[in-house]
Amino acid sequence: MTDNVAELKAEIEKLREKNAQLLNEKKKTAGSKDELAAQLEAITQERDEAKAELHRLTVEAPRWETLEQVAMPNMADTLLREILHYFDIGEGEALISKETGEQFQITDPDQTGSEKAVPVKLDEDGIRMLYAHKVIPAVGAMIKGSGATGGGATGGRTPISTQPEPYNQKSTRRFGLS
Repeated sequence: MTDNVAELKAEIEKLREKNAQLLNEKKKTAGSKDELAAQLEAITQERDEAKAELHRLTVEAPRWETLEQVAMPNMADTLLREILHYFDIGEGEALISKETGEQFQITDPDQTGSEKAVPVKLDEDGIRMLYAHKVIPAVGAMIKGSGATGGGATGGRTPISTQPEPYNQKSTRRFGLS
């Protein structure tokens, strides 16, 4: 029986050693799991920041530049808000109607005189079409005019004669004396 007890004690000791070994492996695995989770979180955050910057550079910056060119000074953000009130912006700067969920189109006559549906995009032509076809009449107050002076008009230039008229002292009377 002492043999049995000695064998059982040896068996228990082996099991304790194996248990300690497995416990150490579990702790290492848990530690590496937490470390990998932290690395994954850092990489995911870096990826999200890179995607946001890419979106800003490839989508938002050109869109803002277009709006700045079309809008009156300091009106680009107001113009964008007014357009976004009626439309969402889809792929390729296409305007998507909030009512129907489909790409917005305006019927416009072509050279032959037949009506043709033209998709509207968020570009200079599209914004001007929204105003011209009275889709968003308020846009008219926010966009620049063409800037054309036409027909040889001087526009904002000064008149040809820039010399002031000479002061004629003889015709002026002072206190009734001549």
